[in-house]
Formats: sequence, C-alpha cells, structure tokens
Amino acid sequence: MLHALSVSKKPGNTFVLSNPNDILKALVGLKDVRILHLERNGPHVELVVEREIGVAACASCGQRARVKDRSRVSYVDLPVYGSPMSLTWRKHRLRCVNGACPQTTWIFEDHRIAAKGCLLPTRAAKWATVQVGQGRTVLEVARELACDWHTVNDAVATYGAALLAADRKRLNQTTAIGLDETNFVKHGAHTHSSYATTVADVQNHQIIDILPTRQFVDVAKWIDEQPVAWKERIHYGALDMSLTYASVYTVMLPGAAQVVDPFHVVALANRCLDAVRRRVQVEQLGHRGRRDDPLYRIRRVLLMGEDKFDERGSQRLQPLGAR
Repeated sequence: MLHALSVSKKPGNTFVLSNPNDILKALVGLKDVRILHLERNGPHVELVVEREIGVAACASCGQRARVKDRSRVSYVDLPVYGSPMSLTWRKHRLRCVNGACPQTTWIFEDHRIAAKGCLLPTRAAKWATVQVGQGRTVLEVARELACDWHTVNDAVATYGAALLAADRKRLNQTTAIGLDETNFVKHGAHTHSSYATTVADVQNHQIIDILPTRQFVDVAKWIDEQPVAWKERIHYGALDMSLTYASVYTVMLPGAAQVVDPFHVVALANRCLDAVRRRVQVEQLGHRGRRDDPLYRIRRVLLMGEDKFDERGSQRLQPLGAR
C-alpha cells in the first residue's frame, strides 16, 4: 500500500541548473561570449570572459586580421547573491596583415559586454541608470556596487545621454517652452562660477534639456538643431527678463509670443520700488537709511503683497502719506 502511494520517479525541474558550466553561461547570458574561469578571493568574485571573434577582417583594406594580444580590462559588475563581483574582459587587439594598410592595430569592441570608456558592464550600467532615474542618488548606487562615485556617474551620463537622444517624444508634446539660467558655484581655492540654461516644457511641467552655458550662440544653436515642425509648433516662450533669452526667441522663434513669468516681474517691481525709496531717503535726509528714519522703518511694508497687507501695515504707512 505504501509502495502504491509513493512516487516512483522524481520529476525533473526545468528551471534549476545544476551543471556549473551551465550556471556560468546563464550568469553571462551573451551569445559568442566564452567564460574562461571564475576566481574567488574572499567575498569578492571575478568572472573572466572572452569574445569569440571567428574570422576577423580589417575594416580599411578587407585583409584578414590576426590577434596581436589580449589585454585584461576589469569592470564593476552587479553583485551575485550579496557578494561583489567584477567582470574581466580579455579584449582582443587585432592587427592587419597588410603592411601597406594605414589601419595597423585596433581593439575588438562589443557594446553588449561594455560600452567604450565605461567601467561598468552594459547590464550594470543600465541597472544603475534605471536606479538613478527612479530617484536614487549616484552615491547610494555606488555604495551598493562597492565602487567609486565617478564610475557610476560616468555610466549614467553615457546611457542617460543615449536615452535622451532616442526620446523624441518629449519634444513633440509642447507648444510652450521656457528658458531659465542656473548658477553653479564650485567652492575651492579659486571660486569658479558657471551658468547653465534649462530648457523646460512649460505646458507639461518637465525638463527638456540642460545646456552647460547661457551664451546666445549656444542656446540659439540648440534651437536651430531641432526639427522644423517642432519650431513651428512653439507658440509661447517663457523667460526671466534676460536680454540674451529674449534675443534667442526673437531670432530663432520669431512667431512665438514672449511671456515673462510673474516671479521675475514682481521681483523687478520690488527692486525699482526699493531703489526709489533709497533715492528719496538720500534726497530728503542726506544719508542712507537709519533705524529711526520713517522710510527705512517701512522698507519691508512697501514690498509686502496685497494678500498679506493688514490694518497694522496701513497704520505704519499713514505717517508717510501725511508727509
């Protein structure tokens, strides 16, 4: 009876790999990429791979190429089961057999493994870009990968730029853009201040692009590089009373109505009113505002908004009207 109820044969599980070679192949998951060996040094794991190139030819003359050497390039990969792992790629350096060919040597690249100039492999770089795009800081991601801040930031900048270049949808959704400047200050032995221009989609409240300058030529060049249909679709251009941005709109988008945002209008009015107060102060009393001077005492009341103006403020302005 027990024999009849028992399972005579254990079914195989197709989702579990038991062969070490198959596990390593699944860990890489790239066609034509061969795993050479796996090294473990304490908690750190290093996976060494090599690209199978087959018969390679020179891109200049078409002659057959030969392998000159295979240099080792290490990348910070995603952790495996909580252990930090690095991916070492033995890159082939090829040489042309044609002595008259100007293309003497070159390195065989494969963007599936890692992008040129990036210290994270492609899968780790894409993961880091998604993490930063979802709101995590570069420092948090770098700590999780146990690598330097610049390693993650360079990878995110590389793949983020590619995503922005491919995302043309954000340019086709708006009829109103805004140009605004941001001041970046570098603190150090020599303080360096630089300005960047933010191109924003005013209609949908999102950033379109950030330019590392506020010069007329650079901002105008960015607009000129956009499709003609996009430029014809822009009906409004918001700005902060900058003569540079006003000139950009006038020259590059002459059909767009220029709109100054209320914040800068009010700020300019406050500066003008404060300048008048200072001038009258000097004309009447012959000196700058002091603590007991009537105009100095109401300097903040003059700049108060109507929604915040109360009876107490009116009483403080009455002596000024009597004068």
